[in-house]
Amino acid sequence: MSEPGSAAENEDQREEKNGRCKRVEKAWGFHRGKYSKAEKSLCNETREITGRVHIQRAMNTLKEGASGKHTTSTMNRETTPTGLAENNPGERAAQSTPQWLRPGAWPDEVIILLLMVLAVLCYVNTLGNSFVYDDSQQILRNPYVKSWHYLPQIFGSTVWSFVGAAGMTNYYRPLMTFSYLVLWQIFGELPFGFHLFNVVLNAAVVIMVFRAGQALFQDRRIASLSAVLFAVHPVHTETASWIAGVPDLEATLFLLLAFWLFAETNENNWRRQAAIAGSFALALLSKEPALMLAPLVVVFEHFVRRGNERVSFKRKIVRYAPLCLMAPAYLLLRIALFGRMAPVLQHPKITWPEAIYSAFALVAGYAKYLFWPAPLSAFHVFHASSSLAEGAVLLGAGIAAVCVGLLFAMHKKAPEAAFCILWIGVTLAPVLNARWMASNVFTERYLYLPSVGFCWLIAWCGIQAWDARAAQAAWLRALLVSGFAAVVIASVAATISRNVVWRNDMGLYTRTLETNPDAAVIRSNRASLYYTVQDYDRAEREWDTALAGKPDNVVTMNALGVLYTERKRYAEAEAMLNRAIAARPLWGTAHCSYAVLLQKEGEPARAMEEFKIAVELSPLDVAARRLYGDALMDQGHLDEAEAQLRKAVELEASQISLHDLADLYLRRGKNQEAEGVLRKLTAENPYDSVAHFQFGRVLEAAGRKDEAVREYQAGLSTDPTNAEAKASLRRLGH
Repeated sequence: MSEPGSAAENEDQREEKNGRCKRVEKAWGFHRGKYSKAEKSLCNETREITGRVHIQRAMNTLKEGASGKHTTSTMNRETTPTGLAENNPGERAAQSTPQWLRPGAWPDEVIILLLMVLAVLCYVNTLGNSFVYDDSQQILRNPYVKSWHYLPQIFGSTVWSFVGAAGMTNYYRPLMTFSYLVLWQIFGELPFGFHLFNVVLNAAVVIMVFRAGQALFQDRRIASLSAVLFAVHPVHTETASWIAGVPDLEATLFLLLAFWLFAETNENNWRRQAAIAGSFALALLSKEPALMLAPLVVVFEHFVRRGNERVSFKRKIVRYAPLCLMAPAYLLLRIALFGRMAPVLQHPKITWPEAIYSAFALVAGYAKYLFWPAPLSAFHVFHASSSLAEGAVLLGAGIAAVCVGLLFAMHKKAPEAAFCILWIGVTLAPVLNARWMASNVFTERYLYLPSVGFCWLIAWCGIQAWDARAAQAAWLRALLVSGFAAVVIASVAATISRNVVWRNDMGLYTRTLETNPDAAVIRSNRASLYYTVQDYDRAEREWDTALAGKPDNVVTMNALGVLYTERKRYAEAEAMLNRAIAARPLWGTAHCSYAVLLQKEGEPARAMEEFKIAVELSPLDVAARRLYGDALMDQGHLDEAEAQLRKAVELEASQISLHDLADLYLRRGKNQEAEGVLRKLTAENPYDSVAHFQFGRVLEAAGRKDEAVREYQAGLSTDPTNAEAKASLRRLGH
């Protein structure tokens, strides 16, 4: 790492300048000493204009200026050596391109503004969406996002550690939870703010696709078209419409930022290196696939970066060494925190041969969704492949072979395009191992980062067709423009329409089951919605079907146990809850549900044991703490009950937890403590008549009659028939 102006930096600059000069001399026969100004202007122009045609035009113009020949027809056949305009189709393409479509016609600021508008337009209708799917647990029931007190846990544990002993997972994404924490402090339970954050992040990613593409290709046409394609691609709706898609948004944003800073220039000063390293660190803290930036920059530096042929091998290593050192440091951090790089084997029943076959099948599926993103679904049912003869496996293997062949065929003639293919493969590789993935092995959001390379590649192909072929036929150029416009319009419409599906849980689950009726997890989630509205018959049918489709789903087992308890089918409830506990003994929720069942069966001692196990396994489970506290209060263990209820309120000051704590304080004669809780309750829930009446009694007992009257009257405004409150007002002379 070198300071600006250091000898190492000057050596890099001299080597790069010499390389550019050598290439110009070799291509055009000019002598370096005569055209130093021409070289400088040429290099500036070729950052925007690629191809030998544009180099010839720039050099001819400068040569004429140096010799005093001020002509206005340097583009004509007479002033172009060997009739270049006549013989070169690329030159004819450049001449016939409308001015507003030529490179450099639009400033970067205008392009970025238009890209931002397009990106926001595609997802502005998500701002009215709710918390859906995992959002409820990751945000609404996650104590980490509600208090700065949990910062050490956020950065020192897995993303699901808040659920307790059963929360061990392979996912370390502290930046996601930290983002939720900040958003919660600003917006609270309002989902609008979280969706706004997603929209802003996605727009920023679109801009970085443009910037990084510009640095890679040094052609704003390719960069602009690829950013447009990325902004409108419907496969991104899961990532941008779903609040839980934040890890993909953040990882892609910071990875692209790091790559852009690395690729934009070969400067090696400490400020730029620090910015690159910082961006890479944030990407790693967002999502695991960001680790793949390290091999990508190595390939870019050695085989893709322009003007780097004469740079020494040592200087190249110095440029990317910090990133390559950060990658193993990140892996060591995971091992230090979790004991292993990947502590959980999500699908142990999948053998390694099946995992390899399935990887090829996944390649085929992801390739299909890059080109044709339909049908979109929140859950794609995965079945492991067991034979090389399966169609999807053969197709995926063929796609992989073609991509490898293209890499070798293009790495010299079109290194930037070859790099795009490599980008897709390298960033997709981490999600191809089914043994490590969650239940939804194939999912659309995993394409968010790989699709950057795809959009760059498609844009490059389009520009190649425009420059090389379209100039020969006006109808072909018109076809390219109309085809691109049609794709963009159709994609925008599909994206906006798909966003509506993510508006609420019922719409999302119903639509998902229409496209994937075997999605047992989604069916179980929809059953919980029926249970919430007390449609128990429908909920039971859905849960039965879900459990038949996924017999090892402990969430469904627990839900059925709770339903059977509610319907007083205690024998069935006990069998189902014991099954859930046996399948996942470290899950506190199942123990808590079993404790509630034992209470109803008249076994308080056993119930207390299960409640105790539940809070030990899931110490941040608000419901378990509250129910345990209520049970202790019923048994007369008031000190222990107070400790549990206070902890429940500390985790989440919900209305029901505050009521239970207020009841305990009143029962123990702690009216002053009860007053504080009731004041909070009535302030946050002004229509809670029970809290107003309790508060009125506390104030009346304290001799504060006027305040008591106000509380009784406030309660009567929502419960006007309450006889006790009316009697209290008469007693107080009102």
